[in-house]
Amino acid sequence: MVSRVSSFGQQQLLIRGIQENQARVFENQRQISTGRITDEFRGLGGSTGTILGSRSFLSRVESYQQSITTIRGRIDSNDVQIGGIIGAVESLQDNVLAAVANNNAQGFSEQLEQTFQFLTNSLNSNIDGTFQFSGASTGTVPVNVTDLASLAALPSVSDAFDNADIAFEARIADGVDIDFGLLADEVATETFQVLVDLYNFDNGPSGPLEGELDATQFAFLQTQVGALNDALDGLRQTEVDNGLSFNRLNVIEQQHADTVIFLQTFISEQEDVDLAEAVTELNNNQVALEASFQAVASLSRLSLLNFL
Repeated sequence: MVSRVSSFGQQQLLIRGIQENQARVFENQRQISTGRITDEFRGLGGSTGTILGSRSFLSRVESYQQSITTIRGRIDSNDVQIGGIIGAVESLQDNVLAAVANNNAQGFSEQLEQTFQFLTNSLNSNIDGTFQFSGASTGTVPVNVTDLASLAALPSVSDAFDNADIAFEARIADGVDIDFGLLADEVATETFQVLVDLYNFDNGPSGPLEGELDATQFAFLQTQVGALNDALDGLRQTEVDNGLSFNRLNVIEQQHADTVIFLQTFISEQEDVDLAEAVTELNNNQVALEASFQAVASLSRLSLLNFL
């Protein structure tokens, strides 16, 4: 019995091989051009859920990084303003100490007013339309008086402040919030009280504090040295707290940076193609495709005469 040879069946088998080789070549070319294993998540199989979760986490971390950048700018500005306020109050304290040491308060009234003006300008600083020390009431000027006379006329020093009760707060990591805003009244109430006490004395029956001091003036200024010390201690603590917030930001930011590198590497390992391997596969599949074409061409030239 002689077995029958089907040329048509052989050709169909070779054509399917060509199509499969073409598909593999096209896929290799796509991977090389896009750098991705697949254009669809479903092509990643069981890794899809993990990759989607990783991408979501990466997006959240990058959002936290953007928030930290904004917050750092605010904290830097806080540091500049608080540093300036401390410098102005220290200068006033030096003036008081000099007056006590020399028993002479020449030019004291002018410096007192200048100190208040500097503090007020610092506390009313505005960044991109937002008052820095107003807390949640970002559009409200936090200090509503412009000179010591107006401050002294108020029933209480606290009435000079219109800032909100709530400072700025932001989330910088999952479950981690940070208070980075400063409120004008929390910063300056104690200092304003010292300034208004000095102003009232200077403009009262025992004033003015100008030229040689009498015994009452000398004793009063001695007590105010201690009051200014207490005010400066509060301002310096505010400066320290602001610095601690800055350091905390740096720690969290570094953690985020490490996390981003890890997630990007992990996602890349799951999604990105190995280009060297893809090029090798492309070359192999192109050779196989050419071989398939040659096989079909050879088969098309065969006839029974080749076997007679």
